[in-house]
Amino acid sequence: MVNRTLFFGSGPLAAGQTLLGTLPTDVSSPLLVLMARGNVALAAVFNAINTALSPFIVPFLFLWLTGIQLEAPLGSIIMELVLIVFVPTVLGVSLRTGFRGLFARHDSHYAGLGSIIYLLILLAVVGPNAATIINYGWYAFVIAGAALCLNLIGYLVAMTSRLLTNDCKEVITYLFTVSKKEFSIAAAFVAASGLPSEIAIPSAFFAVVQMITSPIAAKIIARNQAPP
Repeated sequence: MVNRTLFFGSGPLAAGQTLLGTLPTDVSSPLLVLMARGNVALAAVFNAINTALSPFIVPFLFLWLTGIQLEAPLGSIIMELVLIVFVPTVLGVSLRTGFRGLFARHDSHYAGLGSIIYLLILLAVVGPNAATIINYGWYAFVIAGAALCLNLIGYLVAMTSRLLTNDCKEVITYLFTVSKKEFSIAAAFVAASGLPSEIAIPSAFFAVVQMITSPIAAKIIARNQAPP
């Protein structure tokens, strides 16, 4: 609440910042955990649970915080869960279990491949939103600043996981689970609810911010980890 009122006061952008804060973990979270050498299996579980619960939790939190009714696009959320989270998870576990020797031989290359994939995701996110970012002019820096604050707060909150576990790999998983947001769901919620499209703008800016900060954080953390 403090974050959204500090930057935007009230209106669509303030509502959008609140919506952003209620979103589940981004689907790329396990990839960042892999790059940082964390617990990828745990990240995949967190990711699936987050996405599955989002149609029920996001509208409730958004209504509670803003008083605005939000419609849950169950069809699109379920489809995203199946295609982007469930299918890759099942496929990855199956291949890793059935052909363990084959895939284990290339473990050292997966982080580098993940970095390339993440760069492609970044380009895919920046491209469609480039015009929107430019049209806001200097105010784009304010929106980006709010997104960066939320992103950094996510890292700080995730660090409290050290009170629950001393396992470094698990802490890394919490870092990229809490700090990342599934920005694409915001547009689906806004469209399904007939709300102003501007409400989805903070999520678009957050997408760019997290795409830049996440690999930097993953690289820094990976340097401090012993080779697998």
